[in-house]
Amino acid sequence: MHKTALDSEDRYILANYTDARPFSSFLPGIAGPMGIPMWVFYVNRGQAISSFGVVNKNQPLMEFQPANKSYQLTPYTGFRTFIKRASGGKLDFYEPFSARSDPVTERTMFIGSNDLEIQEVHKGYGLQVNVLYFTLTGEPFAGLVRQTQIKNLSDQPQELEILDGMPALIPNGVDNWGLKQIARTLEAWMEVSNLEQAIPFFKLRATAGDTAEVGEIQAGHFAFAFLESARAAPDLIPPLVDPQVVFRQNTALSAPDGFLESGASGLQSQNQITSGRTPCAFFGAEDTLEAGGVMTLHSVYGHISGIENLLRE
Repeated sequence: MHKTALDSEDRYILANYTDARPFSSFLPGIAGPMGIPMWVFYVNRGQAISSFGVVNKNQPLMEFQPANKSYQLTPYTGFRTFIKRASGGKLDFYEPFSARSDPVTERTMFIGSNDLEIQEVHKGYGLQVNVLYFTLTGEPFAGLVRQTQIKNLSDQPQELEILDGMPALIPNGVDNWGLKQIARTLEAWMEVSNLEQAIPFFKLRATAGDTAEVGEIQAGHFAFAFLESARAAPDLIPPLVDPQVVFRQNTALSAPDGFLESGASGLQSQNQITSGRTPCAFFGAEDTLEAGGVMTLHSVYGHISGIENLLRE
């Protein structure tokens, strides 16, 4: 039985949401008179967000899927969080909100009028992970804000390495038909730039239509993140945009083999291929949480009219 109620912020509470009957909904596409709407769809599986983009399904950051496929794919192709945990001389790997639920975890979804939050408490590891989503309003670009908070519920310090983000971020210029019919071919036009500024810019090099005339693409998608904790000053985190660095040859995305082998700092020092493949958008961080300590990874995924505007903003 799945109990429901309202919290102190009048948000709808759905306990054990991944065990409930599947449903789909969306965040409000409201950005104010001077803003740009972001269309964000979610389901009660995985980390909730199943697809999002601007204008329509032909400008996705995360590929738009029908509800039945979203229920299957969201735990794998939606947002992911990977944690390596060291405590008491023992090293563990943990993926909160994974497709396979654990009896020692409790999951809850909080549905607000303009936000969505999910929470997982792992009793065995003494960790609580909350992920909050909301869209930006009143800005000259569209953006989905994601805040991943990890709290140490145990009475012992825990050393954590985390990797958080998207296994696949679709560059601007790829439409829904192309994703469904010629996704592999379109990868030849994909590129990611601006990594040196820690704000990667995702787009096609040029239009990829079967026409005699090639057009220039200036608008693009972007992502950035920074860590907030008691030990670290907020600063932009170097992005990981090459999925092979994160997952190695695990194309099923069942586990981040690269992260397991090298850790967050080890991945950031590796060479990344930034063209010719569908990019990812992950951000890694390390921190030691004292008993009751909290770390929060703030990230934004969005669309902007040009890279010059991205650098200006």
